[in-house]
Amino acid sequence: MTPNSVYLAIAPNILRKTVQDLSRLDLPLELIPPQTHQEMQDFSKQFGLNGDIPGVTLCAYPEFIYNLLQHQEQRKLAQLSGSLPPMRKELTTLGMAEPSQYFRVIAFVPFVIAAAKGVTPPIEDWEDLCRPDICNAIAVPPHDTPLPALFDTMMTANYGNKATGAIEGKNTTYTPLDINKHVDAGDFLAGVSIPAFSKTYRDGNGHMVWPKSGAWPVPLIATVRADAPDEAMVLLNYLLSNKYQSYLAETGSLIPVVEGIPWFSEMAENDGRLQWPGWDALISLGAPQAA
Repeated sequence: MTPNSVYLAIAPNILRKTVQDLSRLDLPLELIPPQTHQEMQDFSKQFGLNGDIPGVTLCAYPEFIYNLLQHQEQRKLAQLSGSLPPMRKELTTLGMAEPSQYFRVIAFVPFVIAAAKGVTPPIEDWEDLCRPDICNAIAVPPHDTPLPALFDTMMTANYGNKATGAIEGKNTTYTPLDINKHVDAGDFLAGVSIPAFSKTYRDGNGHMVWPKSGAWPVPLIATVRADAPDEAMVLLNYLLSNKYQSYLAETGSLIPVVEGIPWFSEMAENDGRLQWPGWDALISLGAPQAA
């Protein structure tokens, strides 16, 4: 990786437009979008080792967060300017503000429940996934994503031994988009997914549930290499611009971090309820012993 490289480990529903927008900025930067979750995970685990750091990195993997914090005091990363827009108050009051000056959150990726409509009583919250009639019919994205570990951590923290059945019974075979299809087909009663992939069902057999206790937000983080060109900050300013933040919310169904940008409709309808894991929990998920 060179100081001019930009590594974009972001969700496919926002990748194409992001690449197009950044290309139109006509900056002397090389955009590198990985093609698979496995590539993103491998990159995150190796971030900073042997000095291999892109000029700009966007990534949401806990391993990436863990590793960047190991390198923040070694002059490998740039301290990010206070002139960048601050995180909105609705999020900072939940303790979601960045714990380091060496990275900025560009958005939060909310995880919700894709639920079968025919379940009685209906699925309304994460706790319902502990029910005996549901716990063996849950789909969670595969182990090359942060979700299995996050699922286990959050369910254990909130429901203790009650969550054992859901943790042990979860299926980790399918991607978020495929989870939507399998819930619709009746193969699962519930799945963990993102709103962009949980809103519509071809056969009408599923629906998106914003949990009563709150969606689980995962931070999409940007960091800049210390010797990156000035254009790296131009790119970062664009990612935190009202235009791009509005796109993330309206089209990507992600949580915008800049003050004044409206929530996407489903989040607004549910009063922006979030269940924040906490930075310590996310960082611990990225530690080598947690892998």
